[in-house]
Amino acid sequence: NFYNYMNHFGIGHLSGIDLAYENPGRLKMPGDSDWYEADLGTNAFGQGVSATPLQMASAVTALANDGKIITPHVVYATITKDHQTVAETPVISAPIRPETARTITEMLATSLEIEASDALVTGYRVAGKTGTAEIPSRQGYVAGQTNASFAGWGPVDDPKFIVYIWLEKPQSSIWSSVVAAPVFSEIVENLVILMDIPPDKIRMEMASSQ
Repeated sequence: NFYNYMNHFGIGHLSGIDLAYENPGRLKMPGDSDWYEADLGTNAFGQGVSATPLQMASAVTALANDGKIITPHVVYATITKDHQTVAETPVISAPIRPETARTITEMLATSLEIEASDALVTGYRVAGKTGTAEIPSRQGYVAGQTNASFAGWGPVDDPKFIVYIWLEKPQSSIWSSVVAAPVFSEIVENLVILMDIPPDKIRMEMASSQ
């Protein structure tokens, strides 16, 4: 059941993005010659699994998009002889129910608020999760170094964006809550301006007046 979910979230699979040389990563499965029962335990908290930042961002879209994962695209549209064709964005998987996605989103948003996370953005309610990954080597995991990440989306009531931060071997701290979360906040502060997304209070007032 666990690996069925991992597959539906796209881990170990090509995302279908319109870029060359995408790497599918690796998800060992029961039945593979190098899979052992112990892998289930370590895979459950992320060890023994290789995934690209694009795969992780794509998987997170299920939480921000009512349980559905959409094929990611770089090209928005093509123009041929003055005719514009917008790229299709088909649903490639729906690993969880809409209510599950909304429940997890609310839990993560509340968690950020309770801990006064550096990922918070003034005027906008966002959801997100840190990732602090140990770095493997042939001698075991590298001491004192990590890869730090943060996946976040918002506004919580009507998500319009997902931002995935990945920092390789950060120097100031090994914890993503310290180094990756603030980067998310800074990017979103600029992103909402570029995307013309009003603060939550203003959006709510505009919606209630219509």
